[in-house]
Amino acid sequence: MSKANKKNQKRTQFWKHHIKQWSESGMSQNAYCRQKDLRPNQFTYWKSKFKNQTLFPEFVQLPSTQITQVLNLSEQKGLRLNIDNRFQIEIPDGFSQTTLAQVLQVLGRC
Repeated sequence: MSKANKKNQKRTQFWKHHIKQWSESGMSQNAYCRQKDLRPNQFTYWKSKFKNQTLFPEFVQLPSTQITQVLNLSEQKGLRLNIDNRFQIEIPDGFSQTTLAQVLQVLGRC
């Protein structure tokens, strides 16, 4: 591998790491960039470059108490699922599990 390819690969991994960390942080993009001393315009560039790639496809299982706190299910009818700041799915009470599985499969290919 050439020096240029190694440098590009390191840069790509650097930005993938930061975009993943930002997405898990719950912080605004600008706040994250300030905290990590990153340029917001570069962050936006790399985020758009990875837009159609699945950077972190794994699912995380949350305990039901945490889900209730996050979603405040006692006041809500159904569920709203946000995926990678790109998709939002509203799931009503009594939804079809088969349909949801099919939708998630399709989104996993996007």
